[in-house]
Amino acid sequence: MKTRKEINLIEGSVFKGLLLFVLPIIAGSLIQQLYLAADAVIVGQFAGKTGLAAIDSVHTLFKFPLNFMSGLSAGATIVISGYFGAKQYNDLKCSARTAYTLAVILGVICSVAGVLATPQLLELMDVPLDIRPMTAIYCRIYFGGIWSMVLYNMAAGVLRALGDSKNPLYILMVCSVVNIAGDLLLVGVFDMGVGGAAAATVLAQIVSAACALFLMIRTVHGVADSHLLKPHYCNIHMVQMVKKGMPLALQGILFPIANSIVQASVNGMGTDAIAAWSICGKLDMLIWLIADAMGPAMTTYTAQNLGAGHRNRVKKGVFAGGGIAVFSIALISAVLYVGTPVLGSLFIAKADAAAIVPIAAHYMKLMAPFYVFYGIYEICSGTCCGMGDTVHPMILTLICTCLLRVLAIWFILPRFESMECIIGIYIISWIASGTAFTIMYLTKSRRGLAND
Repeated sequence: MKTRKEINLIEGSVFKGLLLFVLPIIAGSLIQQLYLAADAVIVGQFAGKTGLAAIDSVHTLFKFPLNFMSGLSAGATIVISGYFGAKQYNDLKCSARTAYTLAVILGVICSVAGVLATPQLLELMDVPLDIRPMTAIYCRIYFGGIWSMVLYNMAAGVLRALGDSKNPLYILMVCSVVNIAGDLLLVGVFDMGVGGAAAATVLAQIVSAACALFLMIRTVHGVADSHLLKPHYCNIHMVQMVKKGMPLALQGILFPIANSIVQASVNGMGTDAIAAWSICGKLDMLIWLIADAMGPAMTTYTAQNLGAGHRNRVKKGVFAGGGIAVFSIALISAVLYVGTPVLGSLFIAKADAAAIVPIAAHYMKLMAPFYVFYGIYEICSGTCCGMGDTVHPMILTLICTCLLRVLAIWFILPRFESMECIIGIYIISWIASGTAFTIMYLTKSRRGLAND
């Protein structure tokens, strides 16, 4: 098995190893999100606020299948990382093939179901009638290619389980060029609107899936071995991956379910509120990328070290990872607190900026001081998942984040009917989740992470 691209997480400096491992994940996620940012900038400039609102009014819908499959991929990562730490390479290869087969089947199901259910989903999301036709086009094209995103996420997850976080970054660097070039051509030159933006994103994801699969085959088998592309089922490994991954998959769809209910409430506030909320979502993107990268990184780090029998390194990793997350998120939050009036104008046409950007700046000043709690949540959640417990993180997410948001939307928002209330609901859920997961990690560490 090739090791030249792997980062050693079970020996040497904890901080350096974890930092070198997570930085390519953050950078890769940033480049992946540039697909959506490029869509927003180009569509916002060429199609105005209606095109921007059309894209953002349904962005949470795509997180249902992607987050569900990311949860199953995380289950595979935990299993494969453990085998890698224990140097059980035969089991590692078998589990990787089983994970790939699962991704192929479920990816196709997600695409077909999404395309067929688009009209009902737009009605459920209460998308304004003036942007519904163009939103339907965007949804059908995006859902039609979502299978490629599922395949990429699974293959990249296998690579990262083996300590290779660099190759997924290189893949996304190439594919970002494909996506942006496609946006400029299809939207800017051929005036295809949001449909062109969706097509460019799908094309880029197909390229990324093909590259990731090739590298997964080469890394797992040492050489390109075509039999990995044939369907394979191993009951033992499938049960392990589903047992650990299903709670994470359910947790993954709890977020978009709750956020879709919130987004439906935002949609009821009008096109200007949707556009301003969209700008905030693009500006705080780096915060979510850092936090969401630290969670899986801590899962891989923890699973590898527990597989190697290094329990004390897990505790050191939590402090190192927590320091990285808290410092970086706090710094970005400070920049957004004061810089949104300038940065926000990049995402909207000049004709609409005077009305939309001040609203976005107001929203950001309310949220910026509290983003750090989400970073703490991801660090503690990822560590607990790497320790093999994926059920309790799902339960806490359901209670502290999703259920709290939904109940607040149903019972508190009707009394105020304002965006400030919606933002307050988000803030309370971040604080509750960060606090609850910190307590859960401290409890589990006393029981399962005794000194070596």
